[in-house]
Amino acid sequence: MKEKRLWYGYLDAGQKSTLVVLDPSLQTGNEQTVYLFNLARGKILEYQRQIVEPKLRELNSEQATATKQLKTAYTQARRNFKPHDSRVVQFPVRGSSTKETKEQETLEELTEFIGSNNEEFTETEDWFDENS
Repeated sequence: MKEKRLWYGYLDAGQKSTLVVLDPSLQTGNEQTVYLFNLARGKILEYQRQIVEPKLRELNSEQATATKQLKTAYTQARRNFKPHDSRVVQFPVRGSSTKETKEQETLEELTEFIGSNNEEFTETEDWFDENS
């Protein structure tokens, strides 16, 4: 395979053979896998390199005529594609849970509220005591 912007080829896999597109800019985050657009499935899928690379071949003249259709289908799939390595995963801090964090935030808000109202109460109580 040559390093081009897009490589159009054929995945020779028996009954699951199909036209494919390899976009070198799509990285899986794993040296042992590669993303290929699979025309039969209409999706960009992750394949094991050692399994798929020996089955990839250049398009013959008959298949090359479908390049425009292949490019159009790939462009559509690419718009909706989100590589799994770009997902942001946020893990809670060890020993805490979302529920505990929310309870702590609520407690802090209440403490601030009570603290601010308590000062007003004290002033009111002082005023009340002076007038008695």
